[in-house]
Amino acid sequence: MDFRLDGYCGLFCGACPVMLGTSVGVEDNPCHGCKSDLMAAGRHCATCGIKACARGRGYEFCYECPDMVNCEQLQKFIADSKWPYHRGVLKNMEMIRREGVSKWLEAQGKRWQCANCGAAHSWWDETCPRCGGAVLNYQADL
Repeated sequence: MDFRLDGYCGLFCGACPVMLGTSVGVEDNPCHGCKSDLMAAGRHCATCGIKACARGRGYEFCYECPDMVNCEQLQKFIADSKWPYHRGVLKNMEMIRREGVSKWLEAQGKRWQCANCGAAHSWWDETCPRCGGAVLNYQADL
C-alpha cells in the first residue's frame, strides 16, 4: 500500500510522527495518510471533518473550494493551539495551487529531512532521530 503524503488541508503527512513510525515499522496504529485506505484508527485524521468535506465535494485540497476563506472548520483547524503546525496549511495550499502538488511534495520531502544524514523527521523534532543533529521543527515555517 502506498503512502499519501498530501493532506486535503495542506498538511505534509510525511512529517507526521504516526506516519513516520509506520514507515519504519514501529507504529502499532499504522497510517498511510488521510488520502489512503489505511488511516490510524482513533486518531483525528481518520474522522476529520475537513477530509469528509473535501471528499464529499470532490476536491483534492481545500483551496479548490470557493468557500475556503469563510470555512469555520478550516479556521478552527488553523487556530487550534494544541497543533500549532496547522498554521502553515494556507501557505502550503498556496504553493500547491501555484506550483503543483509534485513540486510541493518534493520541496516538503527535502524540508523534513535532516541536512546531515537525510533521515526524515517530524513537525515536533528539534534533533534528528537518527544522527542527533539539529533540525528545524514546524516553528521555522511560521
